Amino acid sequence: MLFKADSLDDALGDVVRSLLRRGTAIRAKKGRAREFTGVLIKLSDPRARFSRTEGRGTLISFLGETLWYLSGSDSLAQIEHYIANYRSFIDASPRATRAPGAYGPRLFGGGENSQMSRLLKTMSDKQGKSDTRQAVAQVFDRRDLRPINGDVPCTTTLQFLPRKGRLDMCVTMRSNDIYRGFPGDVFAFTFIQEMAARTLGLEVGTYSHFVGSLHLYDDDQGKARDYLAEGIPLPMSMPPMPVGDPREAMAWLLEIERAVRCGLQEPPASGIDDYWLDLARLLRVKVLYDQRDIRQLVQVKDAMASPVYNAFIRGRQLALKRRLDAQPDLPGIPAVQETVAQ
Repeated sequence: MLFKADSLDDALGDVVRSLLRRGTAIRAKKGRAREFTGVLIKLSDPRARFSRTEGRGTLISFLGETLWYLSGSDSLAQIEHYIANYRSFIDASPRATRAPGAYGPRLFGGGENSQMSRLLKTMSDKQGKSDTRQAVAQVFDRRDLRPINGDVPCTTTLQFLPRKGRLDMCVTMRSNDIYRGFPGDVFAFTFIQEMAARTLGLEVGTYSHFVGSLHLYDDDQGKARDYLAEGIPLPMSMPPMPVGDPREAMAWLLEIERAVRCGLQEPPASGIDDYWLDLARLLRVKVLYDQRDIRQLVQVKDAMASPVYNAFIRGRQLALKRRLDAQPDLPGIPAVQETVAQ
């Protein structure tokens, strides 16, 4: 089964609508669902990677999860800052500090010896074929057949295909929840695709998302119908990542992420492109919302270099205003402090 779309919202809307109409009923571990098997979703514009709707516009949690991967961390404290119910989702104990199925250590752990570093070398090696088929990173491992808890990776492989000056990407999933999991996966993997393309001096190509079991849980059908009722907005892409090797800027952004999340002093931003500065500002939006600081939240919105994120930040601003109006005596919430070493 094939779905072609320009943006995440286009793909999400098409698949949800089809699952509601024609999905096969199944009884999975996490509940009843409607399912398609053997699905390919192909995006022509991987930069249109986040939903612009009210229901699925969870941009900061997607960005936080992506940076969790890129940091190479498996810290539950880090990801719970962005996805509060992550621990319960993977059936981790209250005492657990690590997520055994985390993608970060599997893809980016080991520095220059990481899977991603090795496959980038494979693609840039002038002695090899330019049209390599060997740039594959493995996520699912045989050890996952005997999981410690419910943290079994849904992603099996990431494959990068440099072709005619563009970098295509194919991701293979054993299982994917279209409403909850798919949007975050697309955001993270297309961001990694664009980083790899810039590192290699290539343009971003197409993104292909293969899924063994693509499903919509019955418990999410109401929310999915509400999403469709909002109407699918016109596609809007994130700005292109600056030309050139992005790894130095990404290292800066990872430092910013830790500083913002933990209330630490931020590193200087001298020489950092507006693209990366905007992502850092998005990270601050979450903390300012938690602290109920609407004044600084508005200042962050006004400082954004790209208008792409304005609707999202405006949504956070309005939600905070409603929260303040409803609970005017609620005390401020301090920034989350780090409790687990990175």
